[in-house]
Amino acid sequence: MSNDASFKRPDYIEALDRWATVRDVCAGQHRVVDRLPYINAHDKSPENQDRNKAYRERAVFKNATGHTRNGLLGLAFHKDPTLTVPKKLEYLQDNANGSGVSIYQHSQGTLEKVLEAGRHGLYVDFHQDAGAGGHAVILTYCAEDIINWRTGMVDGHSVLTMVMLRETLEVEDGFGFKLVEQFRELALEADGFVCRVWRRTGPKGGGPLEVFETFKPDGVTGRLKEIPFTFVGAQNNDPTIDESPLYDIAMINLGHYRNSADYEDSVFWCGQAQPWISGLDEQWRDWMEKNGVYVGSRAPMMLPVGGAFGYAQPLPNTLVKEAMADKNQMMIELGARMVVASLATKTATESRGDQSASTSVLAGCVANVSEAYTRAIMWCGQYMGVTDKVAYQVNQEFVELTADPQMVTALVGLWQNGGFAKADLRAYLRKLGLIAPERTDQQIDGELHEQGDGLGLDDEVTPNGGKPSNP
Repeated sequence: MSNDASFKRPDYIEALDRWATVRDVCAGQHRVVDRLPYINAHDKSPENQDRNKAYRERAVFKNATGHTRNGLLGLAFHKDPTLTVPKKLEYLQDNANGSGVSIYQHSQGTLEKVLEAGRHGLYVDFHQDAGAGGHAVILTYCAEDIINWRTGMVDGHSVLTMVMLRETLEVEDGFGFKLVEQFRELALEADGFVCRVWRRTGPKGGGPLEVFETFKPDGVTGRLKEIPFTFVGAQNNDPTIDESPLYDIAMINLGHYRNSADYEDSVFWCGQAQPWISGLDEQWRDWMEKNGVYVGSRAPMMLPVGGAFGYAQPLPNTLVKEAMADKNQMMIELGARMVVASLATKTATESRGDQSASTSVLAGCVANVSEAYTRAIMWCGQYMGVTDKVAYQVNQEFVELTADPQMVTALVGLWQNGGFAKADLRAYLRKLGLIAPERTDQQIDGELHEQGDGLGLDDEVTPNGGKPSNP
């Protein structure tokens, strides 16, 4: 039996190295340079150390993994997410975490971490405000900070009964600061949700972990009967650890980097032409060493009978170059299509097909992020006594829809002739970007009533007996 609050699950420990690999590769060359092999590791001489330093400095890192991640984020957020909440929760749109980060930026960071590690966490915390009733905020935790968890059966359902989160605080130390590690326990007990903060005791924080603070947050409707924490995964939002969507690309990216280091090293050592002279006796050799030799078209070189001069030019190192090209192609096939521009002209249908295939993993991640934030906002509402329906939806239309005048005319004509409802027409116009996604049908109808011209209202009739043409 372990009473250590810092206990880490075995499957968590096993995944740490994979998470670190993907995050380092996405961060760039400065984080992966130490992953290059050390040449002649048994040689500790200053000369070999200098050679390895130069070997690393010459290597060129092409961050296909990071570009792929950024490209997928761009596809998901090229349209603003839609937030559906009552007025009491509208503050989340501009300040979701209590530190001024909008829910748009908040969810963008979450999707970024899910693409990297395949795992993230959202925790809803409640702050009791003096005289204002309190407000809820959404906090995020990286996969590395979710060290332990447990599930159990409650009323026939499998639910989280404990989650342990690792946190690092900055504590003032004069003009500087020192880092203090603590652990936040989220537990489900018989009377509801409870939060405990564990810190190490002792003058230098080297003692055993003990409970430092205990919170039993009471919202407007009382204590929650579940832990307000949700995992966000690449496959689903259950507690099991999902594989990183970018791990395979990251591993190939590292192999490409190692090949680049070998190639640049060979270019440095063998890339320049080496002049050579033959047919010299010792007297000629000593004279040339004493007086020096100029090489060039304007410096004729006098040689003895039978002497010869030439250049030794190495053959191209095609083996390493081919290995780099193969890995480059692998990264493209795995989704890193931003590495190089396609030289082949594709039809619109082919381009959409390629894009759909490469964004199928993204679609799953985006759906999980949307579901997790909807659930988190629901907990915010429970704390603050809001029972209205809430929703948060990140864009899943990765292929850009375009509308020409003929299409819009045909859609409006189909609506006028009773082909489909006005709500369906407006929903499609939102996809086309002709109506802002956050504008509801009720807002549009209200503005049309205020216009006073009767356009676009179902109870109005045009002079020819049909419905009006303004949706």
